[in-house]
Amino acid sequence: MKILKIAGTILVLGTLFSVAASQDQDTSSVDVREVVSTGVGSIINGDVAHARDDAIEDALRKGVENAMGLLIQSETLVENYQLIDDRIFSKTEGYIQNYDIVREGKRGEYLYEVTVRAAVRMANLKNDLEGIALLMRRKNMPRIMIMIKERNIGEGPGIFRYFEADMNSAETAIMESFMEKGFKFVDRATVMRNLDRRKASALLEGDASEAAALGRSLGAEVIITGKAFAKASETTAYGTTLRSQNATVSVRAIRTDTGDIIAVGSKQAKYSNQVDDAAGGVVAIQKACKELAEDIMEKILDRWQADISEGASLTLKVRGVTTLAQLTKFKSALPYFVRGLSEVVQRDWYGGFATLEVVMKGTSEDLARRLSGKEIDEYKIRIIGMTQNSVTLELVKKDQ
Repeated sequence: MKILKIAGTILVLGTLFSVAASQDQDTSSVDVREVVSTGVGSIINGDVAHARDDAIEDALRKGVENAMGLLIQSETLVENYQLIDDRIFSKTEGYIQNYDIVREGKRGEYLYEVTVRAAVRMANLKNDLEGIALLMRRKNMPRIMIMIKERNIGEGPGIFRYFEADMNSAETAIMESFMEKGFKFVDRATVMRNLDRRKASALLEGDASEAAALGRSLGAEVIITGKAFAKASETTAYGTTLRSQNATVSVRAIRTDTGDIIAVGSKQAKYSNQVDDAAGGVVAIQKACKELAEDIMEKILDRWQADISEGASLTLKVRGVTTLAQLTKFKSALPYFVRGLSEVVQRDWYGGFATLEVVMKGTSEDLARRLSGKEIDEYKIRIIGMTQNSVTLELVKKDQ
């Protein structure tokens, strides 16, 4: 029995070492698994092109699932025929680095089938430009808007003369880090032209609904908003006065169409031996922003990857719901109309307007296409609006 335990321990240490080594070597073949998977898409109203896109997405999702299954199967740790720890791999996430279409074509009258050969990488997505680019294409190229309230407080020439400066070095530093990885941003000049003082104040003070509304109106799918603060300080040690600038930056990323907060973060940084407090404060803020940008970027990418591989949370707004029975039938019909739907949660229902949250593997466009024109009793579904994470529809009489 002791021998088995020692062997199990060696297996644990060996596997941990191999996992750590593969994470450190971004170009290692250990990180990449080639899989072949097949997906299908429904041909709705004769739209073969969209069915093909759906089939590719289905195949890519299955590719990641297959690769992850192989990882767990081959590397799960077992002692005495008992699972002792698979938590080591529970946070390992795979993503599609690239893929080729092996074959494709219609399968019957209403299905389109695509088989892909994909490279699934078990590593950190934020360090892979090719993987990020593919993920953003699958998310329909979302754009980001950024607004940060920045204050830089320091001491000017002369005793008891202080200054306070408002700058945009935090916005610039975070934007540069994101743009290096291929993220797209709404132009700052466009933002400022469409921002009045009242809205700017509410947004920068943390009003998520105001931030979401502004970002939505300017065509951004995500808005990053927060505060950056830098202040000079002095310490005396052994008769020597040391002056430094200390910065704190806190931000959160918000989906503009639903108001959901998808990432939050805060970082601090210090810059010393700088005579000019304003310049030192800028450097301290930029240092904090560089670290914070990496953290927020990773959280956003993780959320987008989860949306694709595990299922996205979409808001479904339904107009024309006059009775509880009608609402109940509509909710019951959703799983039959929408392939890949895993959850339906009712948020509210008031004045003929119901809000549902659904979780499905697919996009809001997929959800809209699958529901458009469907009939429930004497009603039919009419799509009247759509954003990246929400669909608005209306239940109307069949004769209208």
